[in-house]
Amino acid sequence: MSLRGVLAELRQRGVLKVAAAYAAIGWVALQGLSLLFQSFDAPGWVIKVVTTLVILGFPVACLMSWGFDITPEGVRPIPPAPKEPGPLLTAGSQIASVVEASASPSIAVLPFVDMSAEHDQQYLGDGIAEELLNALASIEGLNVAARTSSFSFHGKSVTMSEIGDTLHVRHVLEGSVRRAGQKLRVTAQLIDVKTGFHLFTQSYDREVKDIFDIQNDIAREIVTALMPKLGLSADVMLVKQGTANLEAYNLRLQARPWLTAPHPDTANTAIEKLHRALELDPRYWDAWADLAYIKGYLTSWTGDPVPLLVDAENAASIALYHSPTNVVALLWRAFVSILAMRDAATAAGYYERARQAGVDRSLWAFQKAYCYDGPLGQFDEAIEELREAEFRDPLASSVKGALIEMYLGAGRPAEAVAVAEAVLEQGSTAFDALTNSGRAFAANGDLQCARELLSKAWAITDTDQPSAVLLQFEIDAATGDREDAQRRIDRLLGLKAGDPGISAYVIGEGYKALGDYDQVIAWWTSAVERRETWTLTLMAARNRNHPIIGKDPRFLQLLKRMGLQPAAEKIKGGAVANRV
Repeated sequence: MSLRGVLAELRQRGVLKVAAAYAAIGWVALQGLSLLFQSFDAPGWVIKVVTTLVILGFPVACLMSWGFDITPEGVRPIPPAPKEPGPLLTAGSQIASVVEASASPSIAVLPFVDMSAEHDQQYLGDGIAEELLNALASIEGLNVAARTSSFSFHGKSVTMSEIGDTLHVRHVLEGSVRRAGQKLRVTAQLIDVKTGFHLFTQSYDREVKDIFDIQNDIAREIVTALMPKLGLSADVMLVKQGTANLEAYNLRLQARPWLTAPHPDTANTAIEKLHRALELDPRYWDAWADLAYIKGYLTSWTGDPVPLLVDAENAASIALYHSPTNVVALLWRAFVSILAMRDAATAAGYYERARQAGVDRSLWAFQKAYCYDGPLGQFDEAIEELREAEFRDPLASSVKGALIEMYLGAGRPAEAVAVAEAVLEQGSTAFDALTNSGRAFAANGDLQCARELLSKAWAITDTDQPSAVLLQFEIDAATGDREDAQRRIDRLLGLKAGDPGISAYVIGEGYKALGDYDQVIAWWTSAVERRETWTLTLMAARNRNHPIIGKDPRFLQLLKRMGLQPAAEKIKGGAVANRV
């Protein structure tokens, strides 16, 4: 082994640090003991014995540090450093290791585990991990696994090697958070999944108010380790501090779990926390973007989305005016532009800006597929972008659901089934995963499998959930079960009499199962007038290639009215993005 390799091994195992600390402490201790022994007239041989013991303890301490490492999880063996190490890290880094040179370093950030006594700080552990993930994703040349897939490993007993293979990454960052009052202890470990080496293990004992400094310290350590040529200085701020108000920051973190899959039954909790955060700090632009997100998402659950669209537009506009690269706000501004304003060109500009600013490529590809590419019939483009997102986020059922939708819209049911099988193999039991997969099997002729998945979906929620009703209508159409389709239509009509928010689009799909296309167009016209979300995300994409509806002049006129006419010019970012 070369001298450089020896130094790397000593640094990796912390031997040099232990040796230096032992020598300094030993020397100080001997000086103090010498004065103490003189004060008590101790025999000369006593100081000689103590000095000998200290000297003999030096190699013992070095040998112990060679084989073991003291971590927050206890004492454990240290694996050897690589035989062919990369360049030695310097520039003030606390990392005592060598990282293998790589043209495209890659990393997954796992949620930090809550180790607090009350176990009530998981939201903080998730927030720290998400902030680090976003900061690292902004570094050009560093490939970062998406949040959904990385966070899916929380609480699961899997090896680092399995995580690396699944997420296509070489490194994994894991950690823990422990809070006691205003005291905060955060630990972080960067691991090479191929070798098991800990590229660094660090603990941060600070005040809760220093959370942003801790995040920046960790982010700098990671980037310095994986991309040493960047030469980051100690004052570089990689993690964006959205607010200086710690309570507002905590409220936004507490709202985040409800943002992953907003539902009318749980959304109010998130909205309340975001409003409280904004009362504390009206300049918290990320909170404004989250508010736009949840308001926009909830439009899928009502037949009267205009008030929510207005709220989403206002919140997104505030966020973008002050934070022009906020991806979440850009995506929901695009959504409002194409659904409410019926302006596909402006929406294209926002999607391009979101792509360029991109942190979460999965969310971008998902939103663009459902709200832009699919409605405009650009299925191949959507599939290509979703496939790229799927590689970075292989466990995201939402991306796979969008893929199923695009494959079916393009008339490729066999490929949709392949994606559905992958979803089921991953063990996903989410409602949308079941109904999306059921659609794929129904379109490919496997009605038995479609029914089984629909039954599982209904076991999760009530039978009037729109996605489940739409799948049942597809099964009814395939089997010719007009009686069941009519019964469900009658139920929806009865519900709509007391709740105008019931979707007119879904009722129209019921009449499509009956083959009553006059009623289909009548109900869909009503849905388009009310700007129902599903006229954009489902009606346009699902029916472009329908053998009857897809050729009906009345349907084509609806698409034109929505700014989605089949002959629409394929809009790219470029100049459009620059004028938005």
